[in-house]
Amino acid sequence: QHKLEEYRAIFSDLPFRLLSLHDIPLKMDVEETGTTFTENAELKAIAYAKASGLLSLADDSGLEIDAL
Repeated sequence: QHKLEEYRAIFSDLPFRLLSLHDIPLKMDVEETGTTFTENAELKAIAYAKASGLLSLADDSGLEIDAL
């Protein structure tokens, strides 16, 4: 929810209403087969855009720890 509020603030001047997956009736998971956070975000954005017929914005992040 926090990310959505951040995006709504960033895009507040645009004539779009930002929705989350909780706002639309899509019950699907996207397999994260990318090798980077960017690739996984792209996979999600494309899959949800195709499934919903809406413009899509996705974010993927995680914690990276270098091994000793």
